[in-house]
Amino acid sequence: MNPTDSEGGPPTAAGSEQLYDALVDAGIDLLVGLPGTQTLPLDRTVDRRDDIRYVMARHETAIPHIAWGHYEAGGDVAATLTVPGPGDTNAMHGLKNALDDRVPLVHIAADADPEDRGKGPIHEIEPDTYDNVVKENYSIERPVEFHRAIRSGIETALTPPCGPVRLGVPKPLLDAEFCSPPVTVDPPTSRFDGDAEYETARQLLADAERPVVYLGVGARRTGDPDAVRALVETLDAAVVASYKGKGVFPEGDPRWLGVTASHLPAGAERALEAADVVLALGTRFDGVVTADWSLPMGDALVHVTLDSSRIDVAYDSDVAIVDDVGSAVDRLRDGLGSRERPDGAWDGAAVGRRVRAEYDDRLEDRGLLEDDAPIATAGALRTLRKALPRETVVTTDIGGFRLWAKQTFETEEPEAYVTSGSWAGMGVGIPAAIGAKLARPERPVVALTGDGGAMMCLQELHTAAAYDLDVLTILFNNEDYGIISKSPAIDQYAEGHRFDWSSPDFAAIAEGFGCRGQTVQTLSGLEDAVEAALARADGPELIDVRVDPDEPTAASFADYDSELEF
Repeated sequence: MNPTDSEGGPPTAAGSEQLYDALVDAGIDLLVGLPGTQTLPLDRTVDRRDDIRYVMARHETAIPHIAWGHYEAGGDVAATLTVPGPGDTNAMHGLKNALDDRVPLVHIAADADPEDRGKGPIHEIEPDTYDNVVKENYSIERPVEFHRAIRSGIETALTPPCGPVRLGVPKPLLDAEFCSPPVTVDPPTSRFDGDAEYETARQLLADAERPVVYLGVGARRTGDPDAVRALVETLDAAVVASYKGKGVFPEGDPRWLGVTASHLPAGAERALEAADVVLALGTRFDGVVTADWSLPMGDALVHVTLDSSRIDVAYDSDVAIVDDVGSAVDRLRDGLGSRERPDGAWDGAAVGRRVRAEYDDRLEDRGLLEDDAPIATAGALRTLRKALPRETVVTTDIGGFRLWAKQTFETEEPEAYVTSGSWAGMGVGIPAAIGAKLARPERPVVALTGDGGAMMCLQELHTAAAYDLDVLTILFNNEDYGIISKSPAIDQYAEGHRFDWSSPDFAAIAEGFGCRGQTVQTLSGLEDAVEAALARADGPELIDVRVDPDEPTAASFADYDSELEF
């Protein structure tokens, strides 16, 4: 039983215990961290009690990536824990990634004692350093603020549009016993009417002859994939997606065109140009996924987003609806009823088939699917798609292979394809796979990474081995920072220069971390290695896949003169 205060008042408890209870009350059952002197009170509490699982990463950079992958693969919200200063700043990359991807995390930083600030205590840094990488940054200084800040922070993280929050909790507060007044926090709620906007949008869509539906992060967060698909069928629309929208619409459906960016198939760009209405669901239209705002968005644009600050910033909308995607899809479908297709309307499935066939024919013509060493990334990805069960959760790092994966690795559901959005910071692939496996232990989990991205969080193979996680890492190895070396801009600064190197023996490194490791150089060898790894499923493995360093980039490959007319 907790002791009472000296005046016989309400019970007191250590701050670490109260914080732990608040996390449990919020339904958080995973804490990812790395112990330090300042975090020990909470580390000890988590170890002693059994409501929250503690997973120790090998570097703070990986901590939010693990929690992010856990949520993206269908797990619940996780908490993260670092020491202040170096730990917190190492985690900033992952916190910003989660912010842009609208992933809720509860990040706890064991801050310096407020009484010591300005005197130079170890790891001192101003708390407002983190304001721009989290949805909200709470700095707690007194016991009376404790419960309100923690509960407000958790509610803020979980309130759409979701995002990470930072709770700066000084070690003295984690250690001390005190009574903090209990509070009830009601998150702000908003109701979006927009009746006139919905009516205008429904009329545009009802009359549309060449509609395209564009899926963004909001469709992943608040949309129902089945409802989205039903709306697409009602409209008989063709479909594109941003990086974060990939997977919301099943890519085996013939209406699928591709993922937008500079590597969007040229035929898909033609379809966007020909569209009379583009219905954009939950996208920010950032520079990466719009090829620096060069992609066409049809004759009329209906933009649905919860973030009103993004309306009419990148593209002028004809109708702007401030609402979550789930609500918007339902209201639009209800208003359209059993829409009769206007005379001359295109067949969305026929459009998609023509676009994909033209792209696939070009892959064949360029020899990018052949089993000749050195193999091409596109062929390796197609081989992987064939070898991996459809329920496999795939996480991707950042690199040239990821851009190929956008177009050549078919995805059927959002939780089976975990990738970061346009923040595009390298190193996320392996730690995200660890988080995904913790969330979905019943599914195969595969990390796709490049040799450059792998070097940024390769140490997390040791985390996978320590927790005996059946995570398979596929490493696309071209011994180069290929996106930079092959950029058209490179010749402005260093004609013919490449950022290449002699690659380390990744298979041997994996073995040293306690994983299996092997190297393959053919598509048939890759298929055999993957099938053997899936059959074993008894710990982490790494397959080093040697790919052609001279292959085209996904963007340069997609820059062709499409012969399609719509």
